[in-house]
Amino acid sequence: MKRNSLGILAVLSSVILLTSCLNNNNNTTQPQSGAFLVAQVSPTAPANVGVYINNGLFDTMHFGVYTPYVTNVSPGTYTFMVDSFGSSTHALTSNVTIEAKKNYSYFIIDSFSKVKAAVTNDVIYIPSSDSSYVRFFNFCPNATEPLSLVETTSGSALSANRTFNDQQNNSQFVAFQEVPAGNYSFSLKTVSGTVLKTQNITLTGGKVYTLYASGTIGNADTTRAISIGKLENYPQR
Repeated sequence: MKRNSLGILAVLSSVILLTSCLNNNNNTTQPQSGAFLVAQVSPTAPANVGVYINNGLFDTMHFGVYTPYVTNVSPGTYTFMVDSFGSSTHALTSNVTIEAKKNYSYFIIDSFSKVKAAVTNDVIYIPSSDSSYVRFFNFCPNATEPLSLVETTSGSALSANRTFNDQQNNSQFVAFQEVPAGNYSFSLKTVSGTVLKTQNITLTGGKVYTLYASGTIGNADTTRAISIGKLENYPQR
């Protein structure tokens, strides 16, 4: 679920202006300055999570939402802080370096008692109208086995044997791969063969997505139970 917030830029107004820096013909969409988005995927987080940048409130977020990319960010190191909104104590503090001409995703992950950030450098190419670019992350904190994202009809794995947050140590997992656009049935499957979730997902031509294992296994709250989350990296809206 995308977060459409009119106020998320106020805290960064001295260093950020919204612009559009997109290229066609298979060129990257890397901005002239830097850009980042924030996604809240910690399944045990409180209903409202406060996200602060350089001590100013950036946004309040609930599970499963993400912001659009904030673009034209001045290069530098920014302090991101996360807490239960209204708390005087930050549950997470991390320094994020934004470089010129690079896009970043800042994911709030893991159980909130040990919440952490996963930061990725997103190299985005604009696909043709009949294809999409997609990648997969495992953000299910209580999965005891590696997970695969499997196309249900063919049985082929779009991404196989992924452990929790493993893209942090393997840059190959951060890259997007091209797939035909269309309507898919995807399953989250363990190494031992257990299907945890099957879900229909549409990958629209000309768009770029991050799919991820979301929620926790065995969660009675259906809104936070294991599922396949979808984040749209391009186009920006």
